Amino acid sequence: MTTAEEFESDLIALGFRLTQDRGTGIIQYARQVSDWLTYWVHWNVDEQHVLFTWEHAIGEYMSANSLQIGANEELNQFLFPKYDARGPQDIAFVVQEMDRAEDMLHQVNLLAGTS
Repeated sequence: MTTAEEFESDLIALGFRLTQDRGTGIIQYARQVSDWLTYWVHWNVDEQHVLFTWEHAIGEYMSANSLQIGANEELNQFLFPKYDARGPQDIAFVVQEMDRAEDMLHQVNLLAGTS
């Protein structure tokens, strides 16, 4: 497992930026991947583990592509993973989860199941 300083340095090298540190021992970092996709790392410094998740502003994405979901409340429509990933304070874990998220999102096919 990496030290706290190494882990933070690695997060920054991957493009994450500090978004919240209230002094509670849990620090939040975000990486804006695209106009619509954001990766989040919630780092529990004391327990040396992280929670990785992501959000996709699907309402805004659809609107930008001349589509809408429901009543088109695009600012309130986000796509999230069903389960967040918890793992060690290790940049390899974060990279693995970023790859997993990208693999999942690349498989989204709105024509799937049709002939």
